[in-house]
Amino acid sequence: MRVSDSISFPENQDVTGKVGGVDSPKVKGQPESPGLAPDETDLSANLQKVQELKTQLANLPDVRLERVQELRTAVSNGTYQVDPGKIADAMLTDLGVKEEGS
Repeated sequence: MRVSDSISFPENQDVTGKVGGVDSPKVKGQPESPGLAPDETDLSANLQKVQELKTQLANLPDVRLERVQELRTAVSNGTYQVDPGKIADAMLTDLGVKEEGS
């Protein structure tokens, strides 16, 4: 087998992509038909939203110290009460057996 270094085109093909006067297959990004636009997406809006959320998250404290102190006080006073129904519901929701809020 011999590989040639030159590129050759069929005799009836011009550089515009027409072969024998007929349009070549659709170019990437070109609509399939005159009435349809190609699929597009705009990532800049999504990127901006992600950046905003990252900034908000960075500004949140890792630990809600007020809530931790409230719980410590309640536990040490013996006034902290656990609702077994809420715990069971949360466990079932985590397992996918129950939907949230039902």
